[in-house]
Amino acid sequence: MKNTSMTETIIQQELSKCVKCGSCMSVCPIYRQTGREEMVARGKLVLIKHLLEKDGSEQEKLSDFYRQAVDYCLLCHSCEENCSKNVKITEIIKAARREIIAETGLHPVKKFLFAILPGKSGRLKTLVKVGSWLRLLAWRSLPAGSGLRRRLPMPLIDDQTVIPNLPKKNLDDQLRKRPVCRQTRRPAPGKRPRLLYFPGCATRYLTPEVGMQTIMVLEKLGFETVVPESWACCGAVTEAAGDQKSADQLQEKNLRVMTAADDDLTLVVTGCATCGHTLKSYLLPEGIKVMDISEFLYEQREKLSKLLQGKTIKKKITYHDPCHLRKGQGITAQPRWLLRLIAGDNFVELRHPERCCGSGGSFGVTHKSLSRQILAEKIADLKDSKAQIIASGCPGCLIQINEGIQNADLNVTTDHPITLLARLLS
Repeated sequence: MKNTSMTETIIQQELSKCVKCGSCMSVCPIYRQTGREEMVARGKLVLIKHLLEKDGSEQEKLSDFYRQAVDYCLLCHSCEENCSKNVKITEIIKAARREIIAETGLHPVKKFLFAILPGKSGRLKTLVKVGSWLRLLAWRSLPAGSGLRRRLPMPLIDDQTVIPNLPKKNLDDQLRKRPVCRQTRRPAPGKRPRLLYFPGCATRYLTPEVGMQTIMVLEKLGFETVVPESWACCGAVTEAAGDQKSADQLQEKNLRVMTAADDDLTLVVTGCATCGHTLKSYLLPEGIKVMDISEFLYEQREKLSKLLQGKTIKKKITYHDPCHLRKGQGITAQPRWLLRLIAGDNFVELRHPERCCGSGGSFGVTHKSLSRQILAEKIADLKDSKAQIIASGCPGCLIQINEGIQNADLNVTTDHPITLLARLLS
């Protein structure tokens, strides 16, 4: 399991490394919108240090202010990337959230969302299927300014919410009709090298076509893709909220899948930036390696270039760096190599590709207004780029950015890089 032993002593050591230089202020998306000291890493660390140094009589007085400060964080790693002292800021924030959850319990919305995650229950797939029919009844073809959206109120959904096209069949449903291996054990050796594919919850239930496209690309490169049905949620969203018990349970289930696999299944590939970041933080079984799909494709670049035979997409494409890919895993060159291979001279950079889009997992659900203010920066940047397609390796970012595009009435599509690659290969 993942090592989450951020003891009070370790936290104090990390807190003492902060020299309060304020370099985090220039990159924090929440501080950029609020201008409030307690909303930036420096302010949060001061509050946490103050709380640890005081006795219980003063903690209650700080409580509401403190909880809000700890809650208002996207865990985007921007402050860490810009910190000259390498303070483990996100780990400190997560530890603070664990203490708050132990005292107050989870936010009702998060409690509901976490209860339906794969590995916790089987209700997410049912909810998405029901949602696909509700979307047909309630949202399809309704003009944005018609007012009809507001006449069909639902919790957490307002007149700016863009409901994605929810599939009637999830990835598991679609794989049952294809000769894709679901088992991690096989009776006899095969001819092709094998790998494990971890689709993640969003791909599995919201965008299964991306999962199918990933499998197709891997097969064209000569790999047999094993997609265990027993994969659980990676646990990122529960850990970020402070629900470490649920995160540990989900991690343990995924580690059992890896441990039980045949000896040749040592590579786990994922197309979700957040899943990859989380899986790489596990205490992985010996010999197991996790790679983002862009990392893996870069290693296969000679073979992939031959398959493409110089074909490119003739539209202007730009790229948004997912926080968990760029800042969490340090992966920036590989996705750009892939998009230049796909688009050639039609690839253009955003002015600030590294800036968070404001999604932050459940943050975009529980803090809609602030999340959209942060998103507005990304949409303005996108508009200036004149791009026709914006690609990103994070399903959550794509959903968030698509909402901003729809509300801004831009003629831009959102795609995972694997979707663009599959389009050329098919």
